[in-house]
Amino acid sequence: MLGDRIVADIGYLGKDYSNLAVLMAAHEIEDTELFLEIINWLDSRVIKQSSETMKRERDKLKKKR
Repeated sequence: MLGDRIVADIGYLGKDYSNLAVLMAAHEIEDTELFLEIINWLDSRVIKQSSETMKRERDKLKKKR
């Protein structure tokens, strides 16, 4: 399984691809290009959502001051 890269002040940075070859071999994935395209598409959506959540929380903190 691909792990997540998360930084406290920044949020979600994306997937950790260090185990990609093992994952692809274990699941017998042959179409590498399609697989990576799908992973990148899903990852970009999660990164965007994380960024929006962090911005929303930052704005809440600014309003409280």
